[in-house]
Amino acid sequence: MTGSNSSRFALRLQGAVALLLFLAVIGLLGYLAHTYDRRFDWTATGRNSLSDASRQVLEKLPEPVTATVFARPNPELRASLDDLLRRYAAASPKFTVSFVNPDQAPARVKELGIRADGTVLLELAGRREKLEQLDEQALTSALMRLSRSGERRLIFLAGHGERSPDGQANHDLSTFTTALREQGVLATRPDPAGGKDFPTDATLVITAPAVDLTGDEVGAIQRFLTAGGNLLWLADPGPLHGLEPIAAELGLRFVPGTLIDPVGQAIAGSAHFAIATADNYRFHAALAGFEFMTLFPLAAGLEHDPKEPWAATDLIELGASGWAETGPLTEKVSFDEGLDRRGPFILAAAFTRKLGEREQRVVVVGDGDFLSNSYVGNGGNLNLGLNLVNWLAADEGLVSIPPRTAPDTELSLSRDNSLLIGFGFLFGLPAAFAAAGLGVWLRRRGR
Repeated sequence: MTGSNSSRFALRLQGAVALLLFLAVIGLLGYLAHTYDRRFDWTATGRNSLSDASRQVLEKLPEPVTATVFARPNPELRASLDDLLRRYAAASPKFTVSFVNPDQAPARVKELGIRADGTVLLELAGRREKLEQLDEQALTSALMRLSRSGERRLIFLAGHGERSPDGQANHDLSTFTTALREQGVLATRPDPAGGKDFPTDATLVITAPAVDLTGDEVGAIQRFLTAGGNLLWLADPGPLHGLEPIAAELGLRFVPGTLIDPVGQAIAGSAHFAIATADNYRFHAALAGFEFMTLFPLAAGLEHDPKEPWAATDLIELGASGWAETGPLTEKVSFDEGLDRRGPFILAAAFTRKLGEREQRVVVVGDGDFLSNSYVGNGGNLNLGLNLVNWLAADEGLVSIPPRTAPDTELSLSRDNSLLIGFGFLFGLPAAFAAAGLGVWLRRRGR
């Protein structure tokens, strides 16, 4: 009896010690998990890890970067954002992440112009960039833009009634240039003395002049293009006011009239409002991952037949059910056979040519209103403008992160293997458990 009590005490002591050791191991693992951030990716293609390109960008960060996520306490949204951002934070001590509930910081949200739940604000050395669509490609490219030490400049052609880059009127572009400034892009006007050459290390912006340019001014633009300068041309329906030689040099033509888009009429309530969605964007580096809806208040269609060595790529195509209205834009417009022209139309196009080791770039958009103060806040208009400027800034260094394939997410089994596994789980394992239980029962009875 004494021996039996001693054995029971020993068994209970062993159980208690084992339980304490188990709890100690669990506590130690919890402490290590809380203290150290270590991730292990055992997928075949490492799809849960950062690409080598992203790691290289993080290694070259000149200053610490803070990523502030403006997201309401939505567990699914926060988890998806946190999963990607934590990979960057784990890869570089210079990358830190914080979350802000926009409902608890309305003043800051208004000051920063945060519009969408889940927006990520990146800040590096006083420069900012907002990302409303987050993936590794977008985040790494934004880090590259922010970490660039060289100054990027836009020179806005002025003196002919163009939209002002710093004007506050509805048709001016101050909201757009403010967003550019946050990305480290300086928007200036050229020397008022017309005819002087533009610096080719800047991107020239032409925003629909209202009066004719002089021959010297057109000559300066032609020399700028000949010397390899990049150009952003935001045109409107109507006369080109002396820019015909520039269009001819690119092999570009403007379709007479204003685009009438029935889709835009249905959504925006006005026939001359053209709407572009993801289906209207064509494959191009400037629009990679771009899925916002954009609105163009008064657009002209483009045609191109680029001359050697220029090559052209369509960026936005729309108006398959619309037409180019050559008559007055009244409340009710209709297609006039013989006068108007049916779509589809090219709304924006990119022109490139090789100059030695670099690529000269030109973007022409058939509407300049979409970046004006009145409309730049609609849909993804601002993002589209920023994308175009960033591409024109010759970001050859922008990384291209290929999509990760996942060959290890499917298990292919032969019919025999499937039957073996099926019978094993249905009959084999239950039989094994039953036999083990029977064996234990018989052994205890035999004691």
